[in-house]
Amino acid sequence: MGRRPAYRRFGRVATTLAGVLLLTGCSRTAAPVYPVQTNALAAGERIYTDGIGPDGRRIDRIGGLAMPMAGDGCAACHGADGRGTSTMMVTAPDITYGNLTDPAGMAEPDGSHGPVYTDPLIRRAVIAGVGADGGELSRTMPRWQLTDQAWADLLAYLKTL
Repeated sequence: MGRRPAYRRFGRVATTLAGVLLLTGCSRTAAPVYPVQTNALAAGERIYTDGIGPDGRRIDRIGGLAMPMAGDGCAACHGADGRGTSTMMVTAPDITYGNLTDPAGMAEPDGSHGPVYTDPLIRRAVIAGVGADGGELSRTMPRWQLTDQAWADLLAYLKTL
């Protein structure tokens, strides 16, 4: 009788750890981890920066880049100030409210001007991934599953950018 192989010892540790995480509620379906936010502007900022809704739960989204860590709201791609970012994989445009609603058209990352967004068109872009011109936005743009309240909070915050 010798010692157990290392992979068997680690398997037991992993199984025990998984059980502890389930028992302590550390799963995606657990109760909200974050406090409920009743201030619209603060709730909108939390949606923008972290993807956490007013109810304290992560906001579901369809598509987009995989960002499994905290801080995975709009700011992960568009920057904390909303002015856009660029990586080797994708360039996220400036989504400051003034740029989106500029009567001359939204300034695009390449220097051209695109369509003018209105509040309903911004909502459609965020929720359905459809641009102001009616075309589909890049699949790297998540389609956020926002409630009416979460949308109102996010829009209030976007207007400060």
